Amino acid sequence: MDDISYSIVCCFFNEKKLLENKFHNLIESFQNLPFKKEIIFCDNNSTDGTKELLKNFEKLNIENSKFIFNKENLGKGGSIKEAIKNSNNEYIAIFDIDEYLLEDVVLGHKIIENNRSIDFLCGNRIGSNFKFIYKKNLYGVMALTKLINLLFKTNLKDSACATKIFKRSIYNKMVVKTNNFDFEFEVLCKFAKLKSNIEEYEVNYFPRTFEEGKKLRAFKDGTMILKTIIKSFIF
Repeated sequence: MDDISYSIVCCFFNEKKLLENKFHNLIESFQNLPFKKEIIFCDNNSTDGTKELLKNFEKLNIENSKFIFNKENLGKGGSIKEAIKNSNNEYIAIFDIDEYLLEDVVLGHKIIENNRSIDFLCGNRIGSNFKFIYKKNLYGVMALTKLINLLFKTNLKDSACATKIFKRSIYNKMVVKTNNFDFEFEVLCKFAKLKSNIEEYEVNYFPRTFEEGKKLRAFKDGTMILKTIIKSFIF
């Protein structure tokens, strides 16, 4: 088994149906990962039965797993922060089971294994696996990514991909103020501002519709993310 270790972070808010369909397959895949790992499940004070379902899963005593239950809704970023506080391994891997595959975390590991200088590895959905449903989401991603490239001298295609792997030691030196969907953008920008080695790789993407549970709203959340990018550059 490789010496590189990962804390895989999975955050949920009102995702009971998704967990009922995917949890057991996720755990089976997790147990077969070819590296040292832990998986951290964080519930963001769900109200649809997700919290209770996760508490039942916690009783299974899954090896190398942790369960966190927020007493109030902290936002997606706030949930990730809580998970990172409870993590132990070298790299943090943010992973959303709704639209992504755990196999791509394995691919990310292989890339890092071949280049240990990588500080931040960002997934890219805009490539051969192109599957965006909503054009306004796609155009927003492209515009925000171009802005990040311009301000921080990066060379990314998809700054918004939810599969992100980064060094916990560098993250721990940061003061990250955001708690919503803009959290990952603030972290990415701050890694870039530190002149960290940021790389990108193609991942699989299976987008959900809003009816299926997708939560990010292009204009509202995009505006918030834009402000966070600019603040990260100025301050």
